[in-house]
Amino acid sequence: MPSGPLSAPVTITWEVTLGCNLHCDHCLSGSGPGHQQPDELSTEEAMAFIDELDEMDVFQVNIGGGEPFIRPDMLELLEELTDRDISTCVSTNGTQLDEETLDRIEAMDPLFLQVSMDGLREANDAIRGEGVYDQIVETLERLESRDIGTTVNTVVTRQNVYDLPDVYDLAEDHGAGLRLNRFRPSGRGEDTWDRFRLEQEQIEYLHGWLEERPDVRTGDSFFYLNALGEVRNNTLKECGAGSMTCLVDPVGDVYPCAFTQWDGLASGNVTEDGFQAAWDDIASLRNRIDDNEGCPAVAMGSDDPNGEDPQLRAILSGD
Repeated sequence: MPSGPLSAPVTITWEVTLGCNLHCDHCLSGSGPGHQQPDELSTEEAMAFIDELDEMDVFQVNIGGGEPFIRPDMLELLEELTDRDISTCVSTNGTQLDEETLDRIEAMDPLFLQVSMDGLREANDAIRGEGVYDQIVETLERLESRDIGTTVNTVVTRQNVYDLPDVYDLAEDHGAGLRLNRFRPSGRGEDTWDRFRLEQEQIEYLHGWLEERPDVRTGDSFFYLNALGEVRNNTLKECGAGSMTCLVDPVGDVYPCAFTQWDGLASGNVTEDGFQAAWDDIASLRNRIDDNEGCPAVAMGSDDPNGEDPQLRAILSGD
């Protein structure tokens, strides 16, 4: 891990809208129906931002929201990104992908889809809405015959952790991989933190299961442990927020990561300041992020009195 930010991020997350047709209880951005902001980047502003990403040689852009395909110009923006050979991954709830949309996506390269599924039917629909699970499975069935790299993405919660073996099998049956995201106290997750966060026994189960599934994609230090709390490969993955990656929100404000969108943590705006200037200024924000092992956003969002990632500390200490 470099001691300071790179001249440009390796990868960024770009939340293109707060609009969404769903209203998930754990949504990191607090998006939902009618949540679009009037000052979200216009098509022209978004295209100018993509041009700057290209000039800075940003390798990958992870598109999120909200639901990206709520934006009428989303396919146009994706075509611009992939035409510039910027690796692009779109996180979607999977309910807005009709055949015409899939035809255009299939023609784009390099582009990948990450379809959200938070457990089997009962757990998923309790969070995402009744009937959504069946819509996701139908989308996966249609993607199975397409030349589109697809991953099922699951935010691991108290309610779905024991569904993971079945979700893994379902994804595999449809030619997709599985990626796990950690639930964090961000967006509506701040209000549901105590309801959804894993209990100690579940954390141990999760890491024991991951030991047997090395092909499951994961992120952050929380997943770099085994069932006994021992660190894999003698190292913990350090946080790259503000040093290798960052978040750009729907109005163009730049934050260290998707889970730190709090007042006072924006380093600039891509239209007002330019993305390069906002990235250069992110070093001062990086100094405000705790340097303990684990996820600073979990420490900050859960109001841990020690300023640490409480779940990581618990499993390392065996508490």
